[in-house]
Amino acid sequence: MSALVAPPATPFLATVHELDDATLARMRGRSWRPDPRCPAPAALRRIEARHADFAGRATIGELVVAAEVAAATVALLARLYAIGFPIRRLHLIDDHDGDDDASMAADNSSAFNFRTVAGTELLSQHAFGRALDLNPVENPWITSRGLAPAAGEAYRDRTRVRPGMIVRPGPVTAILDELGWEWGGDWRHARDYHHVVAPAR
Repeated sequence: MSALVAPPATPFLATVHELDDATLARMRGRSWRPDPRCPAPAALRRIEARHADFAGRATIGELVVAAEVAAATVALLARLYAIGFPIRRLHLIDDHDGDDDASMAADNSSAFNFRTVAGTELLSQHAFGRALDLNPVENPWITSRGLAPAAGEAYRDRTRVRPGMIVRPGPVTAILDELGWEWGGDWRHARDYHHVVAPAR
């Protein structure tokens, strides 16, 4: 079984936008907060992009990232689209009230969310708009204490490769390596298989 589906025939397309009032209204009090450490709206960008769904159909999704990594994010999404890597959902995490657990449970792929690393007071790379979570159910977060989201239990065995999974070696990790993205599946103590971080400037 492959991690991929047949790539859509529709060409890839992505557009990058500054945050307008309507988008910021969706985000305020959810992913964006009036905290001095939170990126200013002018430092963020909303990306609308085509992605393959699990049936191999082209669909439109959106995510918010730091302006400085918008081009790198579009480049990654374009490569994933070209090989037929399916993404279940690509919605702003604000559609889940900024709740990371709810977003993961819905198998939603998202980026910016001003929050801390789970179980710590350290700001996550998501808080700076530099990290993406891709298919959290197919690529769960696994530690010695457990796994999240709960539906990811069906994907604990990383040798049974199925659509939407990120594995090493594999086509997605090859692209991440080529483009300079960090993958949480390479971490030693907690395997965050859905987590990817944009390269430093």
